[in-house]
Amino acid sequence: MPLIRIQERTERPDGSNAIVSFNNGPENPITITDPFEEQQEQELEWYFEEHLEFPFTKKVRAQNAVASIKTYGEELFKQVFGDPDIYAEYRDLLKAGLNDLQIEIAGSSKFHSLHWESIKDPKLAQPLALQAAMVRKNLKPQALPASVRSSPVINLLIVTARPSGIRDVGYRTISRPLVEALRNANLRVQVEILRPGTYRALENHLRDVTAKHAEGYYHVVHFDLHGAVLTYEQFQRSQKEPAGNPLH
Repeated sequence: MPLIRIQERTERPDGSNAIVSFNNGPENPITITDPFEEQQEQELEWYFEEHLEFPFTKKVRAQNAVASIKTYGEELFKQVFGDPDIYAEYRDLLKAGLNDLQIEIAGSSKFHSLHWESIKDPKLAQPLALQAAMVRKNLKPQALPASVRSSPVINLLIVTARPSGIRDVGYRTISRPLVEALRNANLRVQVEILRPGTYRALENHLRDVTAKHAEGYYHVVHFDLHGAVLTYEQFQRSQKEPAGNPLH
């Protein structure tokens, strides 16, 4: 399978802070920065977090946000493949087609906070992630590797947390399209949705499932979280909530 690997590294004297390689070949230094300023990022946050609740309002603002995703993706593409030699390797790899191509993103949480799924070749109609497989990797070793059992179907658990109640995006807004997409694709996936999406409910559910099916039952746990990053004091207060702790 053709492979493009984009990996963060410590900033070098030449200003590069990442590398891109093709099929595990030589590592080409590149410099990656956030293509958007804070205000532009806030517009994307509004579009993905708030506009979903009322998709028929503020249409012009929403259209501008959608257009900015293309701008963001093409700028990110330029940062990765802008060097003529790197671009030539990229184009050679594309000759085999995009369907079998895998793009790996590896780095810190800050590196992963960039919208890599938006990366777009200006000469192609769609972002690369809609045509190739994109995989994000954590470079830190696992403290306790997880194992799953073989199964004729994929067992998927969706944990949907909405700590702000009615002020949050409706939990069906994200979960329903995911479930419908799996159903329409006729994939052998068994889906369970955990509600309420609290730590306590998740802990109890996993304990019950393990007692019934033994360890390694779920192959995928999808966390659909629209919460907040808490301070330590806020976290301590949330621990005292009687209904369980929302997954933030």
